[in-house]
Amino acid sequence: MSKLFISYSHVDTHVLERLHTHMAILKEEGKVSTWFDREILAGGDLDSNIKEELTSADIFIAIVSPDYLNSKYCYQVEFKAALSRMEAGELVIVPVIAEPCDWHASPLGKMKAIPTDGKPISDWVNRNTAYLNIIQEIRRLLDVRPLINKASLFPQSPDTLQSTRKAYKVKQDFTEVDIVDFRQRTFDFIKKYFEDSIEEINTIADIQARMLDSEKKSFTCLISNRRKSDSKGYITVQISTESHFGRSDLSYTLSDKPSPNVVHMENVFAIEKTDYELMWAQGSLYSSSSAKDFSENDMAELLWTIFIDQVGISN
Repeated sequence: MSKLFISYSHVDTHVLERLHTHMAILKEEGKVSTWFDREILAGGDLDSNIKEELTSADIFIAIVSPDYLNSKYCYQVEFKAALSRMEAGELVIVPVIAEPCDWHASPLGKMKAIPTDGKPISDWVNRNTAYLNIIQEIRRLLDVRPLINKASLFPQSPDTLQSTRKAYKVKQDFTEVDIVDFRQRTFDFIKKYFEDSIEEINTIADIQARMLDSEKKSFTCLISNRRKSDSKGYITVQISTESHFGRSDLSYTLSDKPSPNVVHMENVFAIEKTDYELMWAQGSLYSSSSAKDFSENDMAELLWTIFIDQVGISN
């Protein structure tokens, strides 16, 4: 279990409460425990309690807003102490951008902020989608954190990287069960990505998107653009075990149903493994068309872009 220290301005209490609500499943699964200053009992020593909890934390979440950056305690004391531990490779700092502010000019600007691209929660059309994005990123962090030096996960600046410890990878053998689990986990991630993106894109005038069919191993989506006459597009994504050209772990078609008798290599993704990790490659394992390695997020973004491009939408 990873211990999360949440640093926030009391002006942003509403953000803290929504974040806690969205963390319910993570806590129920036993993946995280959280601490923030409301846990201090009446009469408790504020400074010593905070110092003790911060020293034992694995992940420091900063809820960033103008009030946070203006806080002499949150920013000047808690964040600066966390920054020292991060530079020593002892914890990860995750900036959660609550409202637009000048965070890029602070040391936070050298770190990868969430939600996606550091877009403030207040700017999202559907704020629940923003919180879900935050939880997904925290899940990704929790999945990789045991294998990689903590402080190297989120920094973007080479200067920051040079000040942290080296990252280490551990060799391991992957079983067929590992591969099956990895395939299903990626499929579930992609399906959830589409569900969330459909909810978000339906807020755009004249755009309609629907999940038409959803199963454990396949799903189909439809999108329409009223601004273009007769403009619609489908995508069906499925887990498959083999194809005419070799093993195909995941594939898609731009139709409302799978095409079992027609396989286009660019529509096929296969799982590859190294001594250190499992990854995705485009094309069959028995072809030479694999051009790059894909993470589950890369896969989801690529398929979503292909899907919406059919009706003249770009992201």
